Amino acid sequence: MTVRDICSEFNIGGKYISCAELSTGNINNTYQVRFLRDGEEKNYIIQRINKSVFTEPEKVMENIIKVTHHIRIKIKENDLSTKKFVLRAFRSKKDDQPFVIDDVGDYWRCYRFINNSITYDTCEDLSIIERAGSAFGKFQNYLGDFDASELHITIPNFHNTITRYEAFHQAIEKNPYRRVSKVKEEIERLCAFEEKAVKLQKYLDDGQIPLRVTHNDTKCNNVSFDKTSGQALAVLDLDTVMPGAIAHDFGDAIRFIANTCIEDDPDIEAVKLDLAKYEAFTKGFVSEVKDALTELEKSTLNLGAFAMTVELAVRFLTDYLNGDKYFKTKYPGHNVDRARNQIALATDIEYKMEQLEAIIKKYF
Repeated sequence: MTVRDICSEFNIGGKYISCAELSTGNINNTYQVRFLRDGEEKNYIIQRINKSVFTEPEKVMENIIKVTHHIRIKIKENDLSTKKFVLRAFRSKKDDQPFVIDDVGDYWRCYRFINNSITYDTCEDLSIIERAGSAFGKFQNYLGDFDASELHITIPNFHNTITRYEAFHQAIEKNPYRRVSKVKEEIERLCAFEEKAVKLQKYLDDGQIPLRVTHNDTKCNNVSFDKTSGQALAVLDLDTVMPGAIAHDFGDAIRFIANTCIEDDPDIEAVKLDLAKYEAFTKGFVSEVKDALTELEKSTLNLGAFAMTVELAVRFLTDYLNGDKYFKTKYPGHNVDRARNQIALATDIEYKMEQLEAIIKKYF
């Protein structure tokens, strides 16, 4: 089936004009399609869900429908536009499902494209970073009264740092590709980080901090912005919405947004935590959530930045030890460079922790 055929299966009216594949995203195949209806051009996003990553697409979409429905109610209560501030998934004509299954068994979905919007893969503008923080904070607020236990676990143990370390130690012990000797220093650094990095998961396991609805992929490019005003609009890419700790979302955002380098830059001497970017995101995020968090949750946010950075380093090095089978690599040792990059960032986060605590205290 062509993208045009897929479009005809959804409840979207008008005449099909064209489609173009978008390069954004590393997991799903994404297309922007144009329709003409009542003399107006309408744009939609069509995506094929990657079943290798999301093995149960129905559950992914069920989570998305529940979350966006809840957010839509809150947006209406605040007299905001549901066309701008929340994703809308369209239903199939045949069975009213939020997906269509093609003739080879692949799952497709259709979203409304938010007009006059833009996303940023990387960003140096501190005002945009602050607005991204605010958008993810509002996302938390909209879902603050949503029972996270109602959501499916679409990727088990996704941010379970304890489980990630268990897999890491198994890879070291089995050493299937005889690579342990090549990364002894990196292994030692990650083992030294372990006790601190797993604290957040222990808080969750012990029930000391609440399970909340978390986005789990809080990159800057998962917020749409109005091209004209620069206003933050909807939070995008809800595939990994699951129960988790709010520090997961804050920490992963800081890890990605405030790194002075891209996450696979091999120049680890240049890898630092950018305090200006950290403060911009923190200001936006905390301004939205500060009245909703427990005291212990507040104290774990910077721990989340450290833990999420270490966790990703563990995942990269585990994949390297196991033969580079999960993450796409562009050259031999790519996963080692990624791991070293994140180790350097975690080291700098730890070094600057007193400064981070002073900044976050200011906004709480």
